[in-house]
Amino acid sequence: MQTVSVKDVISKNIAMSTEDGQKLFLVLYNLLKQEKVQKVQLSFEDIDILISHFLNESIGKLYEKFSNWEILDNAIEYIKIDSDDLQLLKEKVIPTAKSHYKDITRSEKIQMDILND
Repeated sequence: MQTVSVKDVISKNIAMSTEDGQKLFLVLYNLLKQEKVQKVQLSFEDIDILISHFLNESIGKLYEKFSNWEILDNAIEYIKIDSDDLQLLKEKVIPTAKSHYKDITRSEKIQMDILND
């Protein structure tokens, strides 16, 4: 099992920006697409601030790239993460990503409708 430290990837203890989320996404994506890596521990140790935008960019976007979501759900073990942040991830970020990528055309139409109002 491979362990990935969020702090080591983004080089800071605040996980907020799009760019940092994309850095973590690339690390996770590259690990998970390898056949020999079946499980990744994602450590949030020493992360003081974590927002949903960062989680959407880093973890939510994985659901666009992998078609078997059940395997993806089980491939990442979240460790040393605040219980409120874990709840945000599991109850908001991941379900929203699944809903979005399940029917991307419908989601994009809704976004355009909102923007055009």
